[in-house]
Amino acid sequence: MEDYQITNDFSTISETLDAISQEHKELKKYNRNLQYISHTVATQVIETISNELNRIRLGTNNADRNTQILIELLQGFLQMQNIEHTMTTDIHKPVFLTDAESLVQEKITMMKQRKDSIRT
Repeated sequence: MEDYQITNDFSTISETLDAISQEHKELKKYNRNLQYISHTVATQVIETISNELNRIRLGTNNADRNTQILIELLQGFLQMQNIEHTMTTDIHKPVFLTDAESLVQEKITMMKQRKDSIRT
């Protein structure tokens, strides 16, 4: 304490204790402010990530549901037509399938470009 008194040019020990006490209070207040800011930022980040993940989950669930519906419709159609065997695309890939794949890929690219241009 005497070193602190000499270093900071205090005339009495009481003055030195007051200064140390004041520094301690300020440091404690500063640490509380940092904790509050850290907590607030962490809360905001968690909320934002949670919202984005929820949107992704809902989109994925919707895509899964639509895929299941299409599978059920196709299966029903194949049964109504009494089709026992199908030709797979590794044997022959029809032009209409290639066209459909290209169209879907173009739509995905356009949506991505639109989404990217909105973000910037």
